[in-house]
Amino acid sequence: MGGKTAIRRGGAVLASLLICVIEPAGAASLVGGQTDDSVCDLGSAPQNARKLSAAGDFIRAQCKNGQVLVGSGIVPVGGFDSEVVRQARTFCRLVDIQTRRIQGNMAGLVMEIDEVRCTIGKLPT
Repeated sequence: MGGKTAIRRGGAVLASLLICVIEPAGAASLVGGQTDDSVCDLGSAPQNARKLSAAGDFIRAQCKNGQVLVGSGIVPVGGFDSEVVRQARTFCRLVDIQTRRIQGNMAGLVMEIDEVRCTIGKLPT
């Protein structure tokens, strides 16, 4: 690789990093989906099944008070709360949490899925 090519690539990387730093925090999606500044999106159960264990860290780092936390998660065997419901209880006021339990088909298996929507209000300011 020539010197000019290395300089161009280095400049492009630097420009990309600056854009990321300058861009205001706002839109946040755990699974990389489209969203806007009003939403902190944990994704749907098929998308986030492997990522929800890190959802708390994601919410603390990428989301802010006042955003609407949305997502769905698989209900564990025994009918206990899903990880999405636990995250909502951690980061939202209990009176603001809206949940709905539905049945969904994932890879041919019928599973119960919790859908959650609430306004984030417990992040440190």
